[in-house]
Amino acid sequence: MGAMSVRSKTIRGHSRHSRRSPTEHGDARELLLPEIRRILDDFRLQDVASHLLRRAHFKAEELFAQEFSQEALTPRQKAALVCVYQTPGLNQNELAAQLFMDRNTVAELVKRLVSAGLLRRASAVDDQRAYQLFLAPSGAELLNRVMGRDAMVEARVLERLPEEYRPLFIKCLRLLAEPDSPQSESASR
Repeated sequence: MGAMSVRSKTIRGHSRHSRRSPTEHGDARELLLPEIRRILDDFRLQDVASHLLRRAHFKAEELFAQEFSQEALTPRQKAALVCVYQTPGLNQNELAAQLFMDRNTVAELVKRLVSAGLLRRASAVDDQRAYQLFLAPSGAELLNRVMGRDAMVEARVLERLPEEYRPLFIKCLRLLAEPDSPQSESASR
């Protein structure tokens, strides 16, 4: 018998026909504790709020991307432009706080929007190390083109909900997204 045929009959010292443990096949279900198996047997991903929120988020992002594919605009970029329009002269830290995003991510976002000519950065009067942000003319033109259509996208995001539930749904999302208060943080510890 050649070396190849002997090798094909044995894998890691086991005969190809020998009984292997499930973990050798990559299935370690037998290692789960009984109480965890009971939880998993009743688990329905389609009823998990975090999973559904993620899927709804992807659906909303998809609708936005379809509508604004020609604009090369992301929802976060639009939100940043709106915030700068509403609060001209705010700095990057204030923008990060309004967007509920970390400062490094917002710094990159602002850098791209400035490079694209949509935002203008100016040194802050009271702190030369900080920048104030202003809407640039191209940013205003972009908002002119997208904001009417953005309202239609938002309506499409909610169109599967009965109309009378839509305000309640938004209220519930606000409650979920609301920053934790110091009282709720200490109560959860």
